[in-house]
Amino acid sequence: MARLSEQQLNKIKKKEHCLKIWSWSRINCFLNSPYEYYLKYVVEQKEDIPNSIYLTMGTIAHDILEKLYQGKMKYQDMVSNFEDGWLTAYTISELKFDRNNEVHDKLIADKYYDNLKCFFKEHKQLPYKVAIEKPVQVKINNNVFVGYVDACFKDSDGCYNIVDFKTSSIYKGNKQAKESGQLVLYGIGLLQQGVLLDKIKLCWNFLKYVSVTYTQSNGTKKTREIERSQLGKSLQNNARMWLKKEGYADNVEKYLDEFQISNNIQSLPQVVQDKYSLNDCYVFIEFNNKAIDFWTTKIQNAITDIELREKDYQETKSDKAFWDSEESIKTQSYYFSTLCGYSANLHLPYKQYLQNLENQKNSNVLYSADSNDSQNDIQSIEIDGKTWLCYEF
Repeated sequence: MARLSEQQLNKIKKKEHCLKIWSWSRINCFLNSPYEYYLKYVVEQKEDIPNSIYLTMGTIAHDILEKLYQGKMKYQDMVSNFEDGWLTAYTISELKFDRNNEVHDKLIADKYYDNLKCFFKEHKQLPYKVAIEKPVQVKINNNVFVGYVDACFKDSDGCYNIVDFKTSSIYKGNKQAKESGQLVLYGIGLLQQGVLLDKIKLCWNFLKYVSVTYTQSNGTKKTREIERSQLGKSLQNNARMWLKKEGYADNVEKYLDEFQISNNIQSLPQVVQDKYSLNDCYVFIEFNNKAIDFWTTKIQNAITDIELREKDYQETKSDKAFWDSEESIKTQSYYFSTLCGYSANLHLPYKQYLQNLENQKNSNVLYSADSNDSQNDIQSIEIDGKTWLCYEF
């Protein structure tokens, strides 16, 4: 579905009596880095680092799925379209997963490619009428949001499902709650349209993973999320056990080798295949009043904070109003070094952080005492704020 035009957005502003329409990406940018928000939305500074390959490949994956569910692409054509996109982004444009380490970049790239290719070969198409990139309008207090849902459908139980396709690593534990803001926001949008709370399901589909339900030796079922390209390797022990139990003891190694090489459950005997059920990796979040209250408050606080900082900037013209703390940059150093669209040349808090790291290295003791140094007189003096050890011989 096409994005809303400027005319349509202006119509919403007029109807809602607001001057600005917010988006989740705008809020998330601020929560991630106030200074990045300043560069992108306040001074509208163009990014100086080419698109992250994560963003580029994520867009390519979304486009393929959008065309599939809109009937503009055949299922069997998804793999070739993915390979074309990969060739353009990684091989020709030379976008990097790790900008600082070629060996690490290649390791990540190989696994990423294999996992995504497996997804487009094996994706279980949803058996419902799926709306893709459906616009959703949400109101948080007096603030109006417009977003676009990756996929939305009504299932056989009458529940409305919102699905966010993810090409990132799977979210576990506290990471799920931290990353759930966008889904909760869109769920609030459905509530405001009159859908009942218990009829709304929110989830991610992690494309790089497959959800495997398998039978254990005691007959109970267990479910694991496994990287798609590692299926044959990850299930070796369980497959070995069932091959032996089902009378294939003489050919266990042959089957296991073929399973690992092909990475396909169909390489196993049918009676062993039946021990496994494979599905796309859907991870659902809790959508309840607690989650709604938490994210409504967090979003409103972020907007209030943004508006106060914007007012401060208008009065002082100082970027310090949006300065990131050193601690926040430290905890996200990988993001700034690998994923952020702004280099240290433009993201000045990150530049200062790097300079501080360098200064700390330079301020280390330049001379180490040998076994006789303890017999010498040692004095410490400060020069330009740095501590130096002076040995008197």
